[in-house]
Amino acid sequence: MRIAMVVHQFPPEHLGGTEVYTEGVARALADEGHQVAVFHPRAGLQGDRQVRRDGLVLWEAARPPLPAAAHPLRQFWQTFRSRRLEASFRRFLADERPEVVHFQHVQNVSARLVALAAGLPRVLTLHDYWYICANGQLLRPDGSLCQGPGLGCGACAAARLARPWPRGLQPALALPFLARNLYIRRALRGVDRFVSPSHFLMDRYIAAGFPAGRLRHLENGIPVARIRRFARQAPEGLLRIGFIGSIAWQKGVHLLAEAFGKLPAGRAQLRIWGDPTIFPAYAAQVRELLPDPEAQMMGRIANEEVGRALAESDVIVVPSLWYENSPVVIQEARAAGVPVVAAGHGALAEKVRHGVDGLHFAPGDADALAGALRRLLEEPALLAALRKSIPEPMDMAAHAQALLAIYEGISPR
Repeated sequence: MRIAMVVHQFPPEHLGGTEVYTEGVARALADEGHQVAVFHPRAGLQGDRQVRRDGLVLWEAARPPLPAAAHPLRQFWQTFRSRRLEASFRRFLADERPEVVHFQHVQNVSARLVALAAGLPRVLTLHDYWYICANGQLLRPDGSLCQGPGLGCGACAAARLARPWPRGLQPALALPFLARNLYIRRALRGVDRFVSPSHFLMDRYIAAGFPAGRLRHLENGIPVARIRRFARQAPEGLLRIGFIGSIAWQKGVHLLAEAFGKLPAGRAQLRIWGDPTIFPAYAAQVRELLPDPEAQMMGRIANEEVGRALAESDVIVVPSLWYENSPVVIQEARAAGVPVVAAGHGALAEKVRHGVDGLHFAPGDADALAGALRRLLEEPALLAALRKSIPEPMDMAAHAQALLAIYEGISPR
């Protein structure tokens, strides 16, 4: 089968969960003998180019430059429309002649790409809330959770303008956000199947009016063998706490740093893996919260080394402020037999079973997170009990087979 995938960015330049997953599933499908071509924009190119790597065809489309001084409306428009990328995608389809198109993400690409693939079976994986929320995370600038689009979007619009805006006028600013949502909804009408890695996210989209009959739940797959090739390292008397992910405020890394400072001295160590250069000011803020020599920021980690980091950890913490969907790190931790302590909301509460294979804590509460970690220090048998109940994650090969069944179940038009 000739399969096309579309994603907003791609490794090795970008190592977010969506990008890592897309690369993994594309390789798994190629390993099964399918022809896989990945379309993604890339900055700094003078023109489109094709690259062949690890059995994949990577169509790197030149991302249109956008001056930092561009009008906010123009910047906003380019998050969901780009005529240049649409032209590149037409050439991509003509050149690759796919039998199915799987959209992983079109943020900062163009929602209209879905319509340009008319006549082909189209699948779209919902990795976050971007198709109903311009910020993608249902999280307001003040850190509070949002229940869905409406006039409250004006507060997010005002934050993007980066200048004071009278609160009474903010609802008017919501209009471009609502118009964007309507445009995207229309652009997605031709999608045959929506795939959601969590029931929580799927229910949110159904509540927003997406067709329940076209939504399918399918957990993300991971390359289990790549994680398990590292032998587990025996602890040396300290509770080894880890974080693996983006160093971004919505990920709640500062909460973890604060919580670690509340633990008994000399009883635990903290290792934070993630790229500090993406949001350097925030990374500096987190670093200031880590005076203890047993708490360190380890920097960016390659996909191939995640298993090593997990082998050196007793527990992984996912302290996200937003609802999340299905963080890859939870699946990776399962593969390594490492329990997870997670904020108890959204899909995190679905993925981690409190008291069974991990622990929950009140979202946004550093004291509550410290309390959950303190339990692991004070109840020696708890960590081992949680480890025994960790479920087997879905291997990427099995996940690829499940996707193929979805592709084959869509009748060509």
